[in-house]
Amino acid sequence: MKSGYFIALCLYLIGLAIRTSYEMLKKAGKVNPQSVPLFISIFTVMCILWISWFGMCPQDPLHLPLPDLVRWTGLGIFVVGLGLTIGALIQLRGVENIDHLVTTGSFAKLRHPMYLGFILWIFGWAIYHGAVASLIAGLAGIGNIIYWRHFEEKHLERTYGERYTAYRRQTWF
Repeated sequence: MKSGYFIALCLYLIGLAIRTSYEMLKKAGKVNPQSVPLFISIFTVMCILWISWFGMCPQDPLHLPLPDLVRWTGLGIFVVGLGLTIGALIQLRGVENIDHLVTTGSFAKLRHPMYLGFILWIFGWAIYHGAVASLIAGLAGIGNIIYWRHFEEKHLERTYGERYTAYRRQTWF
């Protein structure tokens, strides 16, 4: 296995583990999500996680040569995911401690456009590079995203009650 790939894979998986631990500790009330140093730390971990993902796929040891149409479709999926993520980030005006329910723009149809964008990043980037091993590792990331989404859904239900429940019924993902 290429050492660059192995390092990127380890950083990616460690990043997922740290982010999941943070979410579990936050849910248990053992960390203060308002803490600026903690936010900076978790944001840094997330940046390393995504940078390692983007570096991992081109170095994948199980490269599968794909037809150009499939590869370019993968790149298109990635770009759509990137657009959803950036658009959601702009609408939310932040990534943590959002104190308002956003139901317009991409949030009018999708409850979690940023999470869906992340999932599309994973699939699209791996397909574009024909990265079989990375896509398998990416499934851990997708599981993580669905796990984070579950916690966020519970938090939003507690915070906004029936307003969120009604919104949830009208939206996807």
